[in-house]
Amino acid sequence: MTVPMTVPMTVPMTAARSQLGALLRLRWTMTRSPGVRTALVLTGLAVVYLAVNAARSAPYLEPAALESAIELAPMAFLGFSALAVIAPLTAGGGAHVVPGDQLVAFPVRPTTQFLGGLVMAPLNLVWVLQLLALTALTSYLTQDGNPLKGTLTSVAFVLLATAFGQALAWWVAGLRQTRGGRVAVRTAFAAVLAGVAAVVQLGLGGDLLDRSPTRTVVQAVKARPGEGARWLATTAALLVLTALLLWLGSRACAWALRRPADRTVRNDKGPVRRRPARGGPLRELVALNRASAWRAPALRRGALVLAVLPGAAAAGAAVPWSSLIILPGLVAAGAGLLFGVNAFALEASGAVWVATLPHRPRTLALAKTIVLTETVVAATLVVLLVGALRSPGQPTAAQLSAILCSAVAAVAAVVAVGMSASVRRPHHAPLHGPRDSVAPPGALALSSLQLSVPPILLGTLLDGVSRAEVAWLPPLFVVPVLLLSAWSLVRSLALYDLPFPRARIVSVVSAG
Repeated sequence: MTVPMTVPMTVPMTAARSQLGALLRLRWTMTRSPGVRTALVLTGLAVVYLAVNAARSAPYLEPAALESAIELAPMAFLGFSALAVIAPLTAGGGAHVVPGDQLVAFPVRPTTQFLGGLVMAPLNLVWVLQLLALTALTSYLTQDGNPLKGTLTSVAFVLLATAFGQALAWWVAGLRQTRGGRVAVRTAFAAVLAGVAAVVQLGLGGDLLDRSPTRTVVQAVKARPGEGARWLATTAALLVLTALLLWLGSRACAWALRRPADRTVRNDKGPVRRRPARGGPLRELVALNRASAWRAPALRRGALVLAVLPGAAAAGAAVPWSSLIILPGLVAAGAGLLFGVNAFALEASGAVWVATLPHRPRTLALAKTIVLTETVVAATLVVLLVGALRSPGQPTAAQLSAILCSAVAAVAAVVAVGMSASVRRPHHAPLHGPRDSVAPPGALALSSLQLSVPPILLGTLLDGVSRAEVAWLPPLFVVPVLLLSAWSLVRSLALYDLPFPRARIVSVVSAG
């Protein structure tokens, strides 16, 4: 007699949380370097320290600055929600706790993968910066209200925005498994871009912000003692919607993972057009690396987002000229994170074949440097050109000098840090799927700090220097950065010339 086996349609959330805990412990065990573990712990403590100081910053602000910050609070909350939606969409459903190819033999539940994406969301420098901004704004908004209630409302909003972004990303990932779904997603993306362009062109940003639901959230955060009903209704609605999105997101994740992809049945055995030969080994390797970067779905999507979003944000916000001095550092750091911190992983298993080609070893490293520089320069130029078209007023000569110096220094620093990390800390990253990343989450979090902190600090310094209205002063502060970047880059290329470090890189990126 055969007893039919019944499988529950939904997995209890408690079981998924238990499995997620096991995966997080496995991820921590896989981080074998004591230095990386120490850096991760110190980074977490630094974020907590900054959050506490942000919450206590209200008494140190001038009344005019405090009033301006409170007026801009709905925009800040809306910006965080946009980031919470865009980041998982770019990643194709959120980041892996442990790479999927390392868990093939283990029955990881879809609910666990969905919760894993929520847990990994804070491992993003921009996400953390936005969270610190919301922490400071919450303290400003609750000066005359109840700080505990306002904090609870802000936390509920952060959870709701993050859960909505993850759920939407998994739904889109499921749609993209078929040709019709990909067409629908691209059409919707084009419609959203057209809508954003229309809002910017017609100057309707203020009207759109007035109708934004984040105004209701801000009103609940700063609710006075006599406005308890508004706070309770808004906070309860945020928590209920978060619970609903957690359920819908786990179902969307399960649906996306079990949908068959029509890309797997394509016939790739047809003729392939022969590419024209380049003039010399360096040009051939540069072309090979460009194609390698473009072949990865995650890198293609990340490059598209990097090219569109910063420019759209700069155009929509009409960024002043003084802010354009700091902006290149952020954009350059994002471009460096695409593949710059693990540039030798672009070939994956083909790294062994590339290493056997009859060219000098440094030629390959130089080709990586050129492709990385092209990527960072392109992203920086796009945001500067678009921002300059919409920036109000006329810049001074000192501001133009500071903007150009900030862009050049940011590109040089990001390329130098990226190549240093690529040579000294390689990772295995096949980059076959849209959720694959060039490095483990912890390594990416640390790399984002290494890439972004120096350019941002330099941009802030140049912003202050530009106020002296002396055009030749900003280049004096940039020359040491360029010299240090060139020295670091030369050392990285020389290290790749050595047989043993080069063999280690090829071994790691090709086989893990």
